[in-house]
Formats: sequence, C-alpha cells, structure tokens
Amino acid sequence: MVMEGLEDQMNSIRTEWQVWKEKWFYGETIDPVFEGTVRDFWVFDETMRNVHSKVGVFMKGVDQLAHGMVELSDGVTSGLTRSNDGHIASDSCKMKEATNQIARADAPHSAIAKLKRDMTFNILSPVQQHIANNRNLKVSLDIRRRRLVELNSAKKLLDECVKRKVSTSDRRYVQAKSNLEAAKTVFSDVDRHVFEWLYILEEYRGDILDSTLQTLKYLEYEFFATSAHAISSSLPTQMEFRPMVEMTPEHLEAQVEMELKESEEDSAVASSGAEVIADFSTRLIDKKVKEEPSDADAGPALPVDPLSLSSLLSQGFEEGPARRALRLHQNDTQAALDWLIDGQHEEAQKQKQVSDGVRM
Repeated sequence: MVMEGLEDQMNSIRTEWQVWKEKWFYGETIDPVFEGTVRDFWVFDETMRNVHSKVGVFMKGVDQLAHGMVELSDGVTSGLTRSNDGHIASDSCKMKEATNQIARADAPHSAIAKLKRDMTFNILSPVQQHIANNRNLKVSLDIRRRRLVELNSAKKLLDECVKRKVSTSDRRYVQAKSNLEAAKTVFSDVDRHVFEWLYILEEYRGDILDSTLQTLKYLEYEFFATSAHAISSSLPTQMEFRPMVEMTPEHLEAQVEMELKESEEDSAVASSGAEVIADFSTRLIDKKVKEEPSDADAGPALPVDPLSLSSLLSQGFEEGPARRALRLHQNDTQAALDWLIDGQHEEAQKQKQVSDGVRM
C-alpha cells in the first residue's frame, strides 16, 4: 500500500507539472475552486490512509496487551490454584476465567475477538473501500488533466488557423475543428465523472470523518467496558483485602520487633532456671496458647491483628490501649481508632464517676 501511494503521488506530480506548464506558458487561467477541491480530496485521502495505518497499530497493541494478560494470568494462577486455601484457589480460577473472557482470540465471544470483528467490519473494511475509490479517482483526475492538455492543444491549433485566416473549407481548418470537437467530448465525459465524485466527497467528507471518529470511540469503549465487566466479576463482593503496599517487609518489621519485645519481657518474668524452648513446633503451640483469650478476658476471642496494631502504633497510640481497642472491636482498625480517640476517654470518665461514688 505504501508503494501504491508513492506511485500515485509521482503520477499526480508529473501530470500536475504538465498542466501548470501549459498554464504558465500559454497564459491560461487557473480555476481556484477546482484546485481547492482537489487539495481537500488529497487531504481526505491522506486522512483515510492514516486512520487505516493507526488502527493497525492499535490492534497490534491490543494483541500485545492480550498476550501479556494471558501470561500474567498463567504465571499468577499456576501456583495459587494449588494453594491449600480454598478461597485463594477459587479466586485464582476466577481470575483465569476473566482473562480468557477478555484475551482469548480463539474464543468467539471474548472481548478481543469481538473487537477484531467489529473493527474489521465497521472501520477497516469501509476505510479500505474509500482508499480504493480514492485511488480510482486519482486515476480519473490524471486522465482529466491529460484530456485537458489535449483540449488546450486542440484550441491552440484552431486559434492559429483563425489568426492565419485559413479558409473554413481548408483541410487544416477542418482537421483542427474536428480535433477540438473530439477533445471537448472526451474531456467532458471524464470531467463530469470527476466533478460528481469530488462534489459528493466534498459534501459528505465531514460526515465520513465524524462517523469514523465516533465509531472508533464506541468500539474502544465497548472493548474496555467489556473487559472491566469481566474483571469485576472476579473481584470479591467487598474490598476486604489489604493493599499489597501494606504487606511489605517494612510494615511487617514493626510486628516482628513487637513480638521480640514481648518475648524478652516474658523471659525476664520467667525464672532464670527455666528450660529454654528450642523446638519450633513447641514454640508455635506455646505462642498460640498465649494468644488465646482467657475466660476472665472481657475482650472478644480474637488474636490481635499485627498489621492493624502496626497501623495504630504508627499514629502515635500506645501499645496497650491499641491492643485492647482491637480486641474490643474484632480487629476493626477504624472502629478501634474511633474508640481510642473518643470511647476510651468516655470509659475512663465512667470509671472515675463510679470511683467517686464509692468514696462518697
């Protein structure tokens, strides 16, 4: 298509030069309306070619995106689907299914397969038809210009006969007049064809370009909306998971330090002659037992979530009240934060009132 475009341009330039040479040397007037219409046609043709080229680039990019999505899905889910956690394994399968609904080109109802069909039918095929028609019109323009050169040459021959006062019955005059009539007929036929096509394109060029633009926008919207809907179906009902940025070693380090501090305090309280626990399983069981709430504990039977505790500590609260707040509110960080700000003082005020009442 690139070579065809270059060849069309070279032919047009050669013909254009012949026409302008005739006009310069023989003083013919230029038709500004026709020349302007032809320039608009060339701009329109270049726009159609550019749209066709850029749609191809877009579709290649979509293919690369789809390939990347499949690779990402396969890489992530290959390990997670074998997880002992049924919830994670189930969500991994949902992610794989959502990816297939978007990126599997061999699945007829996938988003990318539908995009390719719609883009071919609604954009690429019509634009190709316009490019082919424009190529034919360029050929007609080239023929028209050649016929115009022939017509002007026939006019000049007849004008020379008139200037020389050649008799109308003279063979040269009759031949020149016959050539002029034939040149007029041939030029008129091709000129009407060119005029009608240039007029139609001038009338509907704006509609064609607007239709191309709106169709492209709609197809892009439909593809990404369908993709978003497929992904949304794999998301949990409520966003109850923690952002990955809060699960980095930097955030977990605070909990590790806290646990080490508690371990040191427990070691200080224990007798110096106590046996050191070296077995990992024994230490794990011992830690679980310590985290289990006792019957005397008024808080809920939940271990303190280390990340929630780290979040509260990072806001300046002391460890003791923060732990108590999380136990009271089932590790709900926001509720614990509200309690630490307001509820803790209200509870302290009530205890003070009770204490004052006992003294009285």
